[in-house]
Amino acid sequence: MALVDLHSHSLYSEHPSDWFLQRLGARESYTDPEEIYLQAKKNGMSYVTLTDHNSIMGALILKSKYPQDTFIGVETTTYFPEDGCKIHILIFDIDEEEFKKIQRLRENIYKLRNFLKENDIAYSVAHATYSINQKLTINHLEKLILLFDVFEGINGGRNQTHNSMWCSVLRNLTPQIISDLQKKHNIEPISSDPWIKGFTGGSDDHAGIFVGKTYTYAETDSIESFIELLKKKKTLPSGRHNDYQSLAFSIYKIAYDFSKHQKRGASNSFFNQLSEMLFTNQSLTIFDNFNIKRMRKKSMSEGEKAKHLLYDLVYNLKTEKKKSIEDKLGFIFDRIEIISDEFFLKMFELFEQNLKSGDLFNFFKIITSSLPGIFLSLPFFTTIKHMAQGKELLDELNARFVKSSRTGKKVLWFTDTINDLNGVSETLKHLGWFSFDNKHNIYLVTCLPDSELNEKLPPNIINLKYLYEFQIPIYKSYKLRVPSVLNSLSKISRFCPDEIYISTPGPVGLLGLLASYLLSIKSTGIYHTDFTLQCDKIEQNESLINLTESYTRWFYSAMSNIKVPTKEYISILVERGFNKAKMTVFNRGIDIRLFAPIERNSDILKTKYGIEGGVNLLFTGRVSKDKNIDFLIEVYKKLAQSVDHVNLVITGDGPYLRELKKKYSSERKIIFTGSIVRDQLPEIYSLADIFLFPSNTDTFGMSVLEAQACGIPVIVSDKGGPQEIVIKGKSGFIMPSDNLDEWVGKILEIIKLRQNEPMQYNSYKIASRANVFQNYCWEKFLDDLYNDGDDELRKSSQEKIDIKAVPHW
Repeated sequence: MALVDLHSHSLYSEHPSDWFLQRLGARESYTDPEEIYLQAKKNGMSYVTLTDHNSIMGALILKSKYPQDTFIGVETTTYFPEDGCKIHILIFDIDEEEFKKIQRLRENIYKLRNFLKENDIAYSVAHATYSINQKLTINHLEKLILLFDVFEGINGGRNQTHNSMWCSVLRNLTPQIISDLQKKHNIEPISSDPWIKGFTGGSDDHAGIFVGKTYTYAETDSIESFIELLKKKKTLPSGRHNDYQSLAFSIYKIAYDFSKHQKRGASNSFFNQLSEMLFTNQSLTIFDNFNIKRMRKKSMSEGEKAKHLLYDLVYNLKTEKKKSIEDKLGFIFDRIEIISDEFFLKMFELFEQNLKSGDLFNFFKIITSSLPGIFLSLPFFTTIKHMAQGKELLDELNARFVKSSRTGKKVLWFTDTINDLNGVSETLKHLGWFSFDNKHNIYLVTCLPDSELNEKLPPNIINLKYLYEFQIPIYKSYKLRVPSVLNSLSKISRFCPDEIYISTPGPVGLLGLLASYLLSIKSTGIYHTDFTLQCDKIEQNESLINLTESYTRWFYSAMSNIKVPTKEYISILVERGFNKAKMTVFNRGIDIRLFAPIERNSDILKTKYGIEGGVNLLFTGRVSKDKNIDFLIEVYKKLAQSVDHVNLVITGDGPYLRELKKKYSSERKIIFTGSIVRDQLPEIYSLADIFLFPSNTDTFGMSVLEAQACGIPVIVSDKGGPQEIVIKGKSGFIMPSDNLDEWVGKILEIIKLRQNEPMQYNSYKIASRANVFQNYCWEKFLDDLYNDGDDELRKSSQEKIDIKAVPHW
């Protein structure tokens, strides 16, 4: 049995491709060829080769010193001449003359392939699905399948998903597929059986950490026969795959090696001391030990917790010096996560203090104080992005060549609100439960203290660790929480989501946006709430209104798509500068089994809610000024002048409730029920004769939908989204915004209809239920989600309702 790491790099490689290392001005590798040889042999490799980028200098050095168990390799950069797409080819067991010819031919991948074939040279296409210069497409991969027969099956620098999916594609090739590709691209396959591919494995190590941990094995006992088996597609890959954390530490290592090669005393820096503990078994000197102890004590006495943790990390690493680097990685990452959190926490605290005092002069000082945290975190961001690159291409490959059955894409749905009294929270909780009960891969991502986790929340919640919380200026009762970035990204990346949905533009929403960018996946923003209009109604502060509008427009513009509750609101947002091409209707659902008509119980009216009888007008929702409740009460007061025994029931909680209750405490027929458990809401709806929703700021109006589901005719404003979920003249009515006389007149008309023509009144009740049953169930929403459906999916016709299809009461 022969084991060979067929992909590793030494200090003779060309410039780095990683952004972080480019900014440092570092090389791609600082590892000496001798060090690679010794590490490979220590890790059980039978033979050793180097595959530096477009250089065989390091390989020649090893070959001259260890001729018995080394051979020359190179990672050659070649190009598709039609568009300049870069491809890396590992080439083995060549001499200097062959290398020179390869260098001349590598500008054209077709000429290079022909040279390798004609001269029977061993090769392997490296990390084929990784787009080196952002030009790789599925057409290039199809051409590679025809051009070459041996591919890297496990690249130690890529994650398991990329490696295994590419192998799956290659192993599912058939003669028919090859024939079809040959006709499509007019390329002669390299062999007589090109649907059978060979595989290699290599660490793709640049930092001298993982050499020999990923390798190729074959049943042989000589270099010559190993190379022949490689050519005959008789080798197999094995060993470790990579993850973003390991790759980040490789970058740290290269940065550390870079610092050692500088002449400006970098070796005395704090980060160099940290790296010494991580990447070597060197113990602290007596002076270093004394200095670190002194700095730990000083940082703690000065309240600099983050700095204390940094010094504590260096100090404690000496106890881990006998462990391998791989064993140290988990230990180090856990502490870097905590240290980064402390730096960012300090930044948020200082920023909030300066914001409250109006002194933003210290902003740059705040950023500077967080630089160590940013420095520690940045490589993890770049490596997450690096590891996720090409996911869309892999998905397309999987669909085209493997055709594996999938139960549905995995969706992570980010929200800053899940336990609060608002439509977004209720919608997402029911979406979560529906997804869980029906085994859909939808997970709600939020940020809650442990005390707020309860049985009402669906089990498919990913709760992120938070490091800071603050109140929203216009919603004093709400708290936004800032998630721990590295901890959260670690959780999210393990889920391997296919798509991200974001319901709120707060810190959790921002994290979702960051994750979608780093993981290279589609992000869809849900425009639940018009914060600009709410801010206008509540605060009436022009600067705050403009800031809110600018921020939300930026936030949603960063998404791949924007889902808006209604077409009406799409038009509104287009007028405010949002991109129409990105927006489609969000086909929201409702639990039509819970929200259903039930028989009215007059005893409950009196004993539970203190309602003496008569006509009941109902409003449910957040009790806030932006809901236009003052106008609602004016409507009621004018109506009560001409109608006896009419009650106004206001159900819900919110920042305006206490003031309203105090103001109307003497009004016996204005009843404030407060918040009601959601499962009991159908009971309050069943007590109503007409549902009133005068809000001009709502994008949708979930309570309008709930009322209709319970068979209650509704009246809504002609501004905002609720008008679009009402079938005018059938399930309800749409009245001019803030027109007191029009509202009162329509309510009087319905009351008279209820008294004098009960059959006609009952037709409104039936039509209300039918509207929801046909157009707003979760099944339709999920159909839209999983099939990237269109705006017309729910087909909410303003003219036609199939009443016979609806179960009634």
